[in-house]
Amino acid sequence: MKSSSFFTLLFFVAISFSGISQFAFNYVDSISVIHGGNALKMPWAGGLNYIQISDIDYDYDGDMDLLVFDRSQNQVKLFEHYQEAGVSAYRYDPYGKDLFPSDMRYRLFAIDYNGDNKKDLFTYGIGGLKVYKNMGDASNGMSWELAKELVYSDYWGVELNLYVSSTDIPAIVDVDNDGDIDVLTFHIGGQYIQYHQNKSMELYNHADSLVFELRNECWGKVREDVSTNTLFLDDQTPPCEDGNVPNPGIVKPEILDDLQEEKAHAGSSLLALDIDNSGVKDLIVGDVAFTNLNLLTNSGSEVNANSPMISVDPSFPSNSIPVSTQLFPAAFYVDVDFDEIKDLIVAPNAKNVSENETSVVKYKNTGSNLNANFVFETKAFLQEDMIDCGTGSIPKFVDIDGDGLTDMFIAHFFAYKPVLSKESRIAYYKNTGTLITPEFTLIDSDFQNLSSLNVGLRMVPAFGDLNGDSKIDMFLGLEDGTLVYFENNSTGSSVTFSSPVFNYTDNNGNLIQHGLYATPQLFDLNKDGLLDLIFGVKTGEIIYYQNTGSTSNPEFTLVTSLLGGIDVSDLTPDGYPVPNFFSHNDTTYAIIGCLDGTLKFLKDIDNHIDDGGLFTFIDSSFLNIELGAYSSAYVLDIDNDTDLDLFLGQDLGGIFHLENEPGSNLGIQEHLYELRIELYPNPFNHIVHIKQIGPVKDEHVFLCDYSGKLIRQFELTSQEFEIDLSFLDQGMYVLHFVQSGVKKKISKK
Repeated sequence: MKSSSFFTLLFFVAISFSGISQFAFNYVDSISVIHGGNALKMPWAGGLNYIQISDIDYDYDGDMDLLVFDRSQNQVKLFEHYQEAGVSAYRYDPYGKDLFPSDMRYRLFAIDYNGDNKKDLFTYGIGGLKVYKNMGDASNGMSWELAKELVYSDYWGVELNLYVSSTDIPAIVDVDNDGDIDVLTFHIGGQYIQYHQNKSMELYNHADSLVFELRNECWGKVREDVSTNTLFLDDQTPPCEDGNVPNPGIVKPEILDDLQEEKAHAGSSLLALDIDNSGVKDLIVGDVAFTNLNLLTNSGSEVNANSPMISVDPSFPSNSIPVSTQLFPAAFYVDVDFDEIKDLIVAPNAKNVSENETSVVKYKNTGSNLNANFVFETKAFLQEDMIDCGTGSIPKFVDIDGDGLTDMFIAHFFAYKPVLSKESRIAYYKNTGTLITPEFTLIDSDFQNLSSLNVGLRMVPAFGDLNGDSKIDMFLGLEDGTLVYFENNSTGSSVTFSSPVFNYTDNNGNLIQHGLYATPQLFDLNKDGLLDLIFGVKTGEIIYYQNTGSTSNPEFTLVTSLLGGIDVSDLTPDGYPVPNFFSHNDTTYAIIGCLDGTLKFLKDIDNHIDDGGLFTFIDSSFLNIELGAYSSAYVLDIDNDTDLDLFLGQDLGGIFHLENEPGSNLGIQEHLYELRIELYPNPFNHIVHIKQIGPVKDEHVFLCDYSGKLIRQFELTSQEFEIDLSFLDQGMYVLHFVQSGVKKKISKK
């Protein structure tokens, strides 16, 4: 049985850490989370957005587990089939993703193509399909061999890549029931379905080769409308009038013309199954711009007979609640409830515009594998067992109601809002447990009805008592970069706030706004007993305002717009940092989440707050945790056991919970992340010092304004270098180090 530990990773930090010898965070799923009176089965599994699903025995124990590929940021998630007291169930295995190739993109489907009873992987290859062969076993565990970097097909005498659009989900299935795996895919124009027959059995009498031939250019004699998902049956226009099944060796030049230019086709999904036990495959078809699935029923009774589709059902499954999925529904045929009968799973695959909270629909097959009958069961398969708050979750913790227990709030980038819209909400989970056994109960998925403010996406809270009345006040960071202040005026246990103060200003009455998507934190950074204001902005910087007021009257004074030299957007225009400063053994650390899905871990903060110096990056990818995108973190001791807990938010909208457990036996050794290029002071007045750390090399440096316009260029030829930038106006600038590919932002006072 596989261990349920998550990221069982150990990160040793330097002895110079005051009072800390190591952090060892392991996945812990023991904290109960209650939704609607029921405990979630796997609350900390991280959420799902736009999935594709297969089954695979990834631990070689004889039963089938679930392989989930989320199109959002090409994430792989594994759900292990296990039994407890004779009852089968799934549990999330956070180790699982590391057992699979890291370069899978756009789509993933598991099927045994070579007949060895181990499922292989079909994923995206440039313009088509890439295939990995399953080489693992029970003794040695899972391993993969690249079988085909790109699958080719014989286009009637010309070997070309078997074309599948990066948007499409093809049907990879044994169409002709001869034991090898064929492919059905929309041709490049998107109107016709091509049948690529695998010739492995015909040529070699075994299934372990991937040798394809374009057998039919209009399989099923059906044509899809160019601009809608209308399907025309028994189409008599070329190439559908005769199926276009020529003798091998006849070259069709128009095929080559088609492959030179992608036409109107925007995206389709195909699922091929014999739904009526006729002996030939029927089709379930989805389209990128529509919400429904079309069922095409094949008229044939024998394979490879060029039989036409004779009916189309646009309200599939019409015997139950028809599919209505925003947007681009894709159907998958897999047994997900342990009865050995394949069910229908439907999920949207239009990234960032589809439903992202209740997006995995299950139709139970109440018939058989030979004669399916699909009945709607749930619109949130797997998701209903976990915390799922849309896209880009951000956890925050505070005792909001003054009962002595720390509650949980989850912000996010956005949730889907019907129809074809987005909104930002904040979920409130009250701690209904005890000091040593926390339990979180969902009280409100839209705390204080904040979505009604209509202030855009990524509405992020920061909590703290700002006026000394022992009640927790709140800032909201908004999409436009401004802050909204809410004073807590609660009486008793009911949490209420006074009217919001928009466009919050600093000590001089100036609007606090330094860029888009402010993500605030209230934290006593300079240890003077007052909560300071720290927030990240879209372009990657961390802004610091010191509280220069009093315990009853806060005033925030700008100290720096580049705190500690932190900029998480060195390689991209955007960073979306989420700061989490925390104190441990009277020493301040920070974990910064960001757009690329990694976590930045910093020290040397206490020594460099007042002098404007650089904080030290201990690790630019803390614990090697890769969360896909929009990572965030919150550190606290939630169960008062003296071990720190780490709560992680990320692209898929759920939360991971890890706890510090010294003595973990797996991990990564310390590797101090050294900035190869340091700039100081930053902000500057006149002179900027540049220092190379590590091997010195010549660098060509471009100085640009924030729009990218080149101002000056110069050469860096020594380990330390000074440049006089006194001629620049006040503002933000970028130094681009060409050879290193590094970009550093600097600001002039």
